[in-house]
Amino acid sequence: MATLNLEKSAFLGPRGAKVTVVEFSNFQCPYCMDSWTKLKPLLEKHPKEIRYVFKHFPFQREGTTFELSEMAAAAQEVGPEAFWLIHDFFFTNDGQNVAKLERKAVQMKVEQLLREKNQGVKAFRAALESGKGRQRVLEDMALGNKMRITGTPTKIVNGDIIVGSNADNALERYLTD
Repeated sequence: MATLNLEKSAFLGPRGAKVTVVEFSNFQCPYCMDSWTKLKPLLEKHPKEIRYVFKHFPFQREGTTFELSEMAAAAQEVGPEAFWLIHDFFFTNDGQNVAKLERKAVQMKVEQLLREKNQGVKAFRAALESGKGRQRVLEDMALGNKMRITGTPTKIVNGDIIVGSNADNALERYLTD
């Protein structure tokens, strides 16, 4: 778990949680969206027992999937609330429809969402334009490749690698152990 560079990633839950879930995910993967839909209520039910860490894994260094991760990572530079706002939006049906638009239209929607929640649109743009968002995604991808991650979602739960969206069912076991 120490090699996963957890401190650089967006997370929910306390650092000393009983269960730490590190998920390699991408915003255009229907299984990842399904996984998040199932996992989010579990996180809400066990806020002190589970720490969830998000890792970007769009597979390729270009294209829409990478751009979505890049924008979410740029939002993370604004702050945790901004990241989770964009993360959660991308994992909705509306977000999936917006993701089909051109990059500029997607960016405009992200900026609108940030503006509505009084998050730093200027800081988001700066992180996007400076390449900070891109760099964060590339670091996560390099880590995933080093770990031989081949599919999304892939979760690492307390050091155990679990592939696929059914991993959420297995989390209950870790909570009761």
